[in-house]
Amino acid sequence: MAITKPKPKQEKTKADDFISGAPDGAAEADPRKPKYVKKGKKLQITLTIAQPLLERVDELAAKLGQSRAAVINLAVYQGLESGLNINGDPVA
Repeated sequence: MAITKPKPKQEKTKADDFISGAPDGAAEADPRKPKYVKKGKKLQITLTIAQPLLERVDELAAKLGQSRAAVINLAVYQGLESGLNINGDPVA
């Protein structure tokens, strides 16, 4: 059996390529550049959300007959228009 040198590992893997292809996934991205993709009149972003909260969003969406995105958009809009409370304190 011959002894051979191991092949050097590739710098980037397929997973790295996939992640960096996301709208806000590039690690070396210019911090001044917006992190979104334009989709018609709207902008697509990546959102990370806790599973219990997402389940509540999905339940409300089903109850209202709306999409998940519609419920999230409505919640953000209402929060910005009406103000937010954190630990009972209003936030400007």
